Amino acid sequence: MIGIKNLMKLINKKSSTNSGQQSKLHLKLPLLPILAIILGILYILTSFRGWLIFFIGIGGAWLIAWIWMRSIQRNLSVERKIHLAWATVGESVPEQVKLTNHSWLPAVWVEITDDSPTLHPPLRMVSDVARQAYRTRNLNHRFKRRGLYKLGPTHLRCGDPLGIYTISMDDPHTSTILITPPVLPLTQLKIPTGGWMGDERYRQGFIERNISPAGLRNYVPGDSLRRIHWPASAHFDTLIVRQLESATRRDWWIFVDLNQADQAGEGEHSTLELSIVVAASLALRGLSEYRKVGLVLAGPQFVWLKPSADMLQRWRILRALAMAKAGNHPLQDLLLHKPVGRAGTAILITPSGNSTWVATANQQRKGGSSMAVLVDPADFGARVSQSTVISALSQNHIPYAHIRGSLLEEAYSASNLARHRQITSAQAGKRYLQQERPNWLNME
Repeated sequence: MIGIKNLMKLINKKSSTNSGQQSKLHLKLPLLPILAIILGILYILTSFRGWLIFFIGIGGAWLIAWIWMRSIQRNLSVERKIHLAWATVGESVPEQVKLTNHSWLPAVWVEITDDSPTLHPPLRMVSDVARQAYRTRNLNHRFKRRGLYKLGPTHLRCGDPLGIYTISMDDPHTSTILITPPVLPLTQLKIPTGGWMGDERYRQGFIERNISPAGLRNYVPGDSLRRIHWPASAHFDTLIVRQLESATRRDWWIFVDLNQADQAGEGEHSTLELSIVVAASLALRGLSEYRKVGLVLAGPQFVWLKPSADMLQRWRILRALAMAKAGNHPLQDLLLHKPVGRAGTAILITPSGNSTWVATANQQRKGGSSMAVLVDPADFGARVSQSTVISALSQNHIPYAHIRGSLLEEAYSASNLARHRQITSAQAGKRYLQQERPNWLNME
């Protein structure tokens, strides 16, 4: 009995590959080795050749299956590659799955599943792999909601031709993909430019003396030669000019009200999602106009991004908005935490019907300008009126704009249209891998 126990431990011994994959060999017929031992003992005791034939047949099949699976266990691996770090809602995210078999024996069947709870529908594929070969498959994932998604860990399962053994392999490696909210131009929103100390006029010659340290762009015919940045032009081998910033080109502070008590609707159809879409759209619009854009919001965690116009600010803002969730901090808490200075314009995005934050916004401007973007909760089934908020904004001379719930549907429709354009581009081989195929491809 001691020998049988040790033998079973050897059979089910765990192993790990060089790539970090953990594997385990399972005997599907645990009575098979015991039966082989019994047949061997019967032959020794009786010398009946029939027992020997059964012993050789069962023991030989068991040995062949064990050698086959041990060879596969040591030489089978899977590799998954994501070709994008982030994408917008509705876009295709290409992934390549590569299954490699370095063994001198073929893997007759291999099942691959993704254990990630964020992937819908879950990934499940079955294929075979010849000896000393590999197969690849190009997939396209589409995500309908913003957020941070994880692909992996990956689970493999394969078996021998006789059905005696199975191998379970776990690859702990994961890949993450950030899905950002859809955006719209929102050119209909007129953001107040303000000026020096809130004056709509700007000082004569002020534009000549204020140069944004982050404002470098390509030379455009008509630009003054005095604004050419010669070190940058020599580095990029093209004319680069300094981007000028005047008093009328003010910093944008975007405040997003994520207070759970003020939200209406659920899931994708909610004031929360519309507020995030509006915030992302305005942020990208401001950056495209060479403005410094900052972001302030409070969900489970507080987010404060200082206004900047550098190339990474787009990524910082979209990442924060993609992962934003409802919290318990009202809008006035955000305004008290970070007042808007003289060179800033506060854009307040809120579905709130409570006007208490208006007085706080007016007090915290400190010479800057403000604008309220009111997301209408009535379009999402809530019986909330924003009339008191509108009255308070008018009394404090703060401009405001109404955002209807239909804008959210427009954003997702534009995202779907972009997805169809992306598929056309993929078929032309311009950016993405080929679309998902029903069968595996042998890339030898």
